[in-house]
Amino acid sequence: MKLQTNIAVSLATILCTCITSTLFADATGHGPLAPLNEPKPVEAAPTEQLGLGFMPIPNVVLGDIDLFTVLQQDDRTAQPAPLRIGISQDVNVTLGDGQWVNVDGGRVWRIEISGFGSVFNRLHLSGVMLEPGEKLYLVSGNGTEVAGPILERGEFENGEAWGVFAPGQSSRIEWFVPDSSSAQALPFESVDFTHGYRDIFATEAQEATTCDQDPVCFPTWANESNAAARMTFTSGGASYLCSGQLMATNAADETPYFSTANHCISIQSEANSCQFLFNFRATTCNGTTGTTYNAVGSDLVKTYLTSDCTLLQIRATLPTTAYWAGWMSTNPATGTASTGIHFPGGREMTISFCNKAAASSICGTSTQWSTVSWYSGVTEGGSSGSALYQDSDKKMYGVLTCGSSSCTLLTGKDGYGRWDNAVNAGGFSTSLAAGTDDAQEPNDSCAAAKAVAAGTYTGLVVKRLDEDWYALTVPPTATVTISETFTHTNGDIDTQLFSTCGGTALVSRSGRVSNDSFQYTNTTSSSTILMRVFLYSDTRNDYSFTYSVSVPAPANDECAGATAVGSADTAFNSTYATNSSLAVAAGCDGGTSMNKDVWMKFTAATTGDATATTCGLASFDTRLVVYPGASCPTSSANSIACNNDSCGGTTSSVTWPVTAGSTWYIRIGSTANVGGAGTLRTSVAAPICVGDFDFSGAVDSADMSIMLLDFGVCGGCVTDLDQDGIVDSSDTSLLLLGFGECN
Repeated sequence: MKLQTNIAVSLATILCTCITSTLFADATGHGPLAPLNEPKPVEAAPTEQLGLGFMPIPNVVLGDIDLFTVLQQDDRTAQPAPLRIGISQDVNVTLGDGQWVNVDGGRVWRIEISGFGSVFNRLHLSGVMLEPGEKLYLVSGNGTEVAGPILERGEFENGEAWGVFAPGQSSRIEWFVPDSSSAQALPFESVDFTHGYRDIFATEAQEATTCDQDPVCFPTWANESNAAARMTFTSGGASYLCSGQLMATNAADETPYFSTANHCISIQSEANSCQFLFNFRATTCNGTTGTTYNAVGSDLVKTYLTSDCTLLQIRATLPTTAYWAGWMSTNPATGTASTGIHFPGGREMTISFCNKAAASSICGTSTQWSTVSWYSGVTEGGSSGSALYQDSDKKMYGVLTCGSSSCTLLTGKDGYGRWDNAVNAGGFSTSLAAGTDDAQEPNDSCAAAKAVAAGTYTGLVVKRLDEDWYALTVPPTATVTISETFTHTNGDIDTQLFSTCGGTALVSRSGRVSNDSFQYTNTTSSSTILMRVFLYSDTRNDYSFTYSVSVPAPANDECAGATAVGSADTAFNSTYATNSSLAVAAGCDGGTSMNKDVWMKFTAATTGDATATTCGLASFDTRLVVYPGASCPTSSANSIACNNDSCGGTTSSVTWPVTAGSTWYIRIGSTANVGGAGTLRTSVAAPICVGDFDFSGAVDSADMSIMLLDFGVCGGCVTDLDQDGIVDSSDTSLLLLGFGECN
C-alpha cells in the first residue's frame, strides 16, 4: 500500500547506495514475437468431468471474522505495505467429513468449505503428498476456476497447493483415487481458507470513482496495459494485493519476468502463492469489464530492498495478449512526462499521468526513489509495485513504493523505487539479459539434437522460441518407454518422435494434461530416434523426462531358435541375449559359468575334424560348448567339446571329429556377464585319424574303451562312426581298421 501523509516512512533510514557500475543496455518492449496459440483447455475437476454437480456435497461452514477489528489493524499498519484483502482461517477437515463417490477407474472424495460473510475466498493446503495415480483439485467460485490436477507434492514440490482467488463464499476440494489405491488417510495435513473482506472483483461500473481513468481510452498505451497485472498473494496468515507488469529481457526471448515492489513480495513462499490477473479492464473506453486471465504461481528471481524492486518469473501460462514492457537503466531528468498503469484499491486497471519532480526523501533516501506530481489521475493502496513509464519511449524507470496521493488528495506526491539502481547495483542486469535455460543446450533444432543415454533428465526448460531436440539410442526392433513430467497449466508441452530430420513423425503426443508416458517400437533400420519437445501454447515451461529401452533377445537366444550354419563365417550378437537354463558340465574348460549365450546349429558337409572359433573375431570374452545330435541337448553331460580363451586372449576355439551329414549344436557365451557382436567361423578339415577320440595321435585301446562306453543307442555320438544311431559291432570294425599310429 502507498504511504499516506500522516504515516511515518519506515524506509527513511535506508542508507544510500552509490551507483558506480557500468550502465547496462536498456530493453525494448515487445509482444509475442509470433502469435501465441490459444491454450488448450485446462482439465476440469471430477465434478464437472463426471457430471456430479447434481449430487449434494458436505459443507464445512466457517464463522465470520471480526471485520471492525481487522479494518482497525489495517489503518494502523506501518507503511509501505501491500493492501491487505483477506484473513486466513484454519479448517479442521477429516476423511470422514467428506463424501466418497464411485466413478469409473476409482472414486472421488469431495468436500466444500464456506466462509460466512466472505466476498471472495481461496483454499491453501499444506503437507500435500499424493500417491501415483491420485489427483487433487481445488475448485473456486462457480467451478470454473480450477487449480489442478495437483500431483505428488504439488507444483513447487514442497507439499504446498494453492487454489485460485475467486468471488463468492465457497470453494471445494476434490480428490481422485484410482482403484489401485486404498486411500486410508487424506493426502494433505492442513487446510486454510482465505476469508476475503474487500470486494476486489467489483467492476468499474459497480465501483466507479471520480479519479480513475480507463486506459482503454488511451490507445497509445495499449501495449503497456497488456503487460500489467493485478497481484494477489498470501503471506503470514493473510492475503494481499499489489500491482506489477511483465518485463522484457535484452534478448527479447519472452521470459515471463514480472516486476513489482520488494515491500509486496520479497520471499519465495509469497512468490509461490502469487496470482496474476491480466486484462482486468474495460473492453471499450469506459465500457464494461472484459474477459480476464488468471495465472497462478511464480518464482522469486531477484529482490532489491534498497530501491524497493522485486523481479519474479511467472510459471503459469500467459494470456495471448501478453506484452513485455521495456525498461531503462538510467534515471530520467526532472520534468520528464511520465505515466503509471495500476490497480488502485484492487479495482479495474487505471492509467495516471504525471511529471517527474525534483528528488525528495518521500519514501526514504532521495537517491533511491523518483518523486512524481500527478496532473491527471492518482494512485491508491493496491497500486504498489506498478510501473512508471517515460512517455517519450514508453520505457519503465520505477516501481511504486509510497505516496500521499489518493482520490481525496489529488495533489499528493508519490515515490517510485528507481529501477536503474536495481539493474546497475541490485544484480537485476544478469537476469534481464536473457532467460535461463538447461544444461542440455544448445539443442534447438533437429540438426543439433543432443545425444542422451537412457536415464532420467531433470531441470529442463522448453520455450516457444527455443524447442528442444534429443537423440535417443534405440536399436531396431527395440521398444523405448518415455515418461515426461510437467505442469500443463504452465504451458502445453507436446512431444514427437522422428527417425530422420524433416521426416514424418513416428509418434505425436498432444492434448496431454501434465504427466505422460508412452512407448514406441523402432521399426526403422536406424538405431537413433529423434525426440522433439515443444510448446503448443505459452512461452516457457519446465519439465523432466526418463527414457528406457527394452531390446528383444536375439532369435537364437535359446537352442530351439538356433541359427543353421555350415562351413562359413556367421555373424552373431549376444548383447541382449539371456542366460540359457541348460547347465554347463562341471568338467568343461572354464567351469560351469555361461552367460548371455546364443546358439548355432552346425551340419557337417564332409567327414573330418570340425573347428568352431571366435579367435580374433569377437571383442568380448567368449566361451564355446559343442553338443552332438539332431535335437537340442537336454543334459549338460551331452557336451563333447568345451573351450574358454584358448586363443591367447579372451576368444575361444574347439575342434572335434565329425562325419558327413552329422548335426551339432554350438553354444556361444561368456564366463563374464557380458555380450557383444562377433563372428563364429566354422569349418571341416580332412581327418587326421578317424577313431582317434582322445586326440592322442593314435587309434588304440583307449579309443576302443571310449567307444565301448557308448555301446547301444547313441544318436549323434562321435563314436557312432557309421552314423546309424547305434554304437555297435559295425562301429568297432571300422575302428579296428584304423588301429595304429595316425599318418
